[in-house]
Amino acid sequence: MARAVPSGWPRTYCFAHAGGRAQAFVEWQEALAGVTALVAVTPPERTDIDTVCDRVAELIAAQRTGPFLLFGHSLGGLIAFEVARRLGNRPAHLIASGCVAPSLHPTARMVEVAGLSGQSLTEALAVYGGLRPEILADPELQDFILPDIRADFEMVARYRYRPAAALPFGVSLVNGEDDPLVHRDDLVDWARECTGKPETRWATGGHFFFEDHPEAVTEVIRRAAEALPVELI
Repeated sequence: MARAVPSGWPRTYCFAHAGGRAQAFVEWQEALAGVTALVAVTPPERTDIDTVCDRVAELIAAQRTGPFLLFGHSLGGLIAFEVARRLGNRPAHLIASGCVAPSLHPTARMVEVAGLSGQSLTEALAVYGGLRPEILADPELQDFILPDIRADFEMVARYRYRPAAALPFGVSLVNGEDDPLVHRDDLVDWARECTGKPETRWATGGHFFFEDHPEAVTEVIRRAAEALPVELI
């Protein structure tokens, strides 16, 4: 799960969207050098969200004695949230992007997409904007990639939210202004998930706004990491 990181840097564990690779977020490391080390998290298996989050939380708890941050996009935001719940007061901050309030999962659209296959699934995913043009144009690539994406959507469709104690640390929400899947009203119930008011930021773009504007996320991560007391790092 983790690679070697510089001593003294707090880690930021990153979780990707459905069918995505968290390793892509590590490309942001240069913008965060000296502040935090980005660690890509690949779930050990696609089973159900509870099993995945139990295992990931165990692995992080076994590695970390100091504070750390959690970042996730879309499905990754939901997974980061559930991992944060399992780790109690150990994380220092949660950053969720492109993610409606956990209590709204699974949305009707996610359940619908989980039931699609073939060209119907491809067309539905095109709305999200996450499929590269070469994938949309190549049926063989789709046959290779779509099963994992569908498995992730099926995992979300089986998710059942359970009320629990509010997170005792900061939460930041970053979203694209033109995201067709996340609207302002969809973020309201995030307030019940944390003891303080969550920070909300809107960036130019759609569901994958960070592809053109990675600074919309990296600046939030930077500020959260810089806010950590030096003696805790």
